[in-house]
Amino acid sequence: MKLWISGASGAALEAWAVVQALRDVQAAPDLAGFLSLDGLPSFPLEGLKCMRESDFLATVSPDDAQVVLAIGNPNTRCSLAEIFAGAGFSFPTLVHPSAVIGRRVTLGAGTIVMAGSVLETSLSVGEHCLINVQATIAHECVVGSYCNLGPGSHLAGFTQIGDRSDLGTGCIFRPGIKLGTDMVVGAGAVVVDDWPGSMTIVGIPAKPLHSSIWTQAHP
Repeated sequence: MKLWISGASGAALEAWAVVQALRDVQAAPDLAGFLSLDGLPSFPLEGLKCMRESDFLATVSPDDAQVVLAIGNPNTRCSLAEIFAGAGFSFPTLVHPSAVIGRRVTLGAGTIVMAGSVLETSLSVGEHCLINVQATIAHECVVGSYCNLGPGSHLAGFTQIGDRSDLGTGCIFRPGIKLGTDMVVGAGAVVVDDWPGSMTIVGIPAKPLHSSIWTQAHP
């Protein structure tokens, strides 16, 4: 069964790097190429194919192909997952051979774990997540579906992250933090409070971009 990477920019290039690393240890899926909404990827294809997603859905059988969604925007990834799943396609989970995956770690379908990441023990990551290079997830964390963990982000034990949340490069969580759905955490933020969802938090300690939200949450 052929593998297709849906995406045409940085996240797709990172997913390709995972597939190439798996090939070095003789465990790689058979990569056919990339799927794009419009135009060619921003990087050289090196002989691989590129198809428009609409053409792919119209001509390729789910019996012959799997898809991995390597698109940075969590909401776009969620919408595409529904389209491809509705057409009958399955989603492999890709783990870079340098990543550390401990005991009792559950990874959802379509999740990509990139180089140097550490997922320690007794934790779960939902479907179609992007766990970027050197991200760490400690014991008993729960990461929802369609989430991004930026490069070098660190989740301490018992952290809970809601669906479609986007954690920036180098952000740090104290133990036991709970974030709702659709959160955005700025690069380098230090998260020491729970947040209900659908907001952007930045800084040290992390606070919402709009001070009125901070006041309402912390009277």
